[in-house]
Amino acid sequence: MRRPPKPSHEDILWLQDYLPYRMAVVAARMLRDASRVYKSRRNPLTTPQWRSLGILANHEPLTATELCRISMLDKVAISRALAQLQRRGFVTRQRIDNDRRAREITLTAAGWRYYNELVPEMKRQEDTLRALLKDGEIERLFDLLDRFDAFFAAKAGR
Repeated sequence: MRRPPKPSHEDILWLQDYLPYRMAVVAARMLRDASRVYKSRRNPLTTPQWRSLGILANHEPLTATELCRISMLDKVAISRALAQLQRRGFVTRQRIDNDRRAREITLTAAGWRYYNELVPEMKRQEDTLRALLKDGEIERLFDLLDRFDAFFAAKAGR
């Protein structure tokens, strides 16, 4: 089978100019750098564990389904993370009275202690990134991200 002719320069999707690719690469680099904080500890967390811990700190109590939706992680990753966090004594799961299958997940005192130890270092790391931006740029960046979020939320609602 013959190879098709190479497209013209204008017909190539140049990844350095392709917005989804550029955003994904920058986000992956930021998240990899952030992971050094929670992975370098004496008793490290995995990324799904950290994401679950952080989301619970922002929104507890939650069900595993809600954690999946917020974290953008699949059920298997969240289930494993929660099982590991529960074994470590960082979360507790309690049955919801009106739903025999669902359980509310909350942080335990140990989970809050672990989270509170990580936060100052995570904030220092974020401050380094924010320092790269000029006055007003962080607000503009968050405005742009909010617009993308709203676009995809509306698209999913169709």
